[in-house]
Amino acid sequence: MMQSASMLESALLKTHFDVIPFGIYVVDVATYEVVFLNRHSRENLGPAEGGKCYKVVYDNDAPCLHCRIPELITAAGLPNGRTAVYDLYNERDERWAQIQEKAMGWPDGRVVKYAIAVDISELKETQNRLAEAHAELAIRNKELAGQNTMLRQNMDLREHVDRIARHDLKAPLSALIGLPQVLLENYDLPPEAAHIVSLMEQAAHSMLDMLNQSLVLYRLEIGEFVLSPRPVDLVDLAVRTCSRLSSMPMARGRKLHAALAGGPVPAGARVEVPGDDLLLGPMLQNLVVNGLEASPEGGDVEVDVVVGEENVALVVRNQGEVPAAIRDHMFDKYVTMGKRSGTGLGAYSAALAAKAHGGTIELDADVPGRTAVIVTLPRSGAAS
Repeated sequence: MMQSASMLESALLKTHFDVIPFGIYVVDVATYEVVFLNRHSRENLGPAEGGKCYKVVYDNDAPCLHCRIPELITAAGLPNGRTAVYDLYNERDERWAQIQEKAMGWPDGRVVKYAIAVDISELKETQNRLAEAHAELAIRNKELAGQNTMLRQNMDLREHVDRIARHDLKAPLSALIGLPQVLLENYDLPPEAAHIVSLMEQAAHSMLDMLNQSLVLYRLEIGEFVLSPRPVDLVDLAVRTCSRLSSMPMARGRKLHAALAGGPVPAGARVEVPGDDLLLGPMLQNLVVNGLEASPEGGDVEVDVVVGEENVALVVRNQGEVPAAIRDHMFDKYVTMGKRSGTGLGAYSAALAAKAHGGTIELDADVPGRTAVIVTLPRSGAAS
């Protein structure tokens, strides 16, 4: 009767193991004899009951070095209740498996261990690919860090050279600014000569402004510029810019004037925004110069200050059209067309200046034969 119960228990265990969709084998812990293979294992290993597990499963001639049987039984050879879980590469079939093993009593009285082997070869392959990708990424990050360090050093060198250049150029510029005043005050120059001398002085001032602005633009490009706003009167800026550029050779044969909301500028009119005059001045000058150069002979260029509730717009309008090929990229660096000495930096630096003030810049080319560049600046923080 006891033998029948043992056989029934054994049959139930085997049936239970057979339906599990992973490889399972049962081994006598004392003799390493394979007591049972479930269906999945029999399909891969064949009917190998009675053989040594190390030979049947791993094709070894002696017990495996990774054998966990000593960890699963007591000194008396009985199950200790522990479970061993580990990953193993089987050279027999060149596959990876996650093994889960535990000792138990078999119905015939023997102490056995059962091993469940789940094929994880694809998972290991994915892990290896990820590890390779991470290693490659680490190498690339190290290379990028080195490039960033070199770039930072080059930037520092450029800034140092710029400082030296500005310092060395300011001395002769100071003479160019001061000497015209000496000529005008101490010599009785004919009106035409006096006008030319005044133009020389204005050009020298413009060069000095450009030198002072160069470092600011560099800091804008690398995102290190911090705006320290002060009230800037845009009406006065527009009037001064138009007055100065009207006497330049590029304005000959063209009309240049300032406007307020599309009409004449009343005496004493002021429209202030928080900003930096060293940025807004060259910004407007660049846009007006572009308008003058694009405008045909006899054309009209207008700088209009338009006041809104929260923003103020500086609108530079001129006759002539921006070529269709560059309209979408007009404010990108080095974009220019049709100007013999153009660098493509005027509109780009104007866009940087607008952005530094929290503003925007856009091109309006909807009206055939005319162009408008609109700089919108926030009024918040402006002095009343």
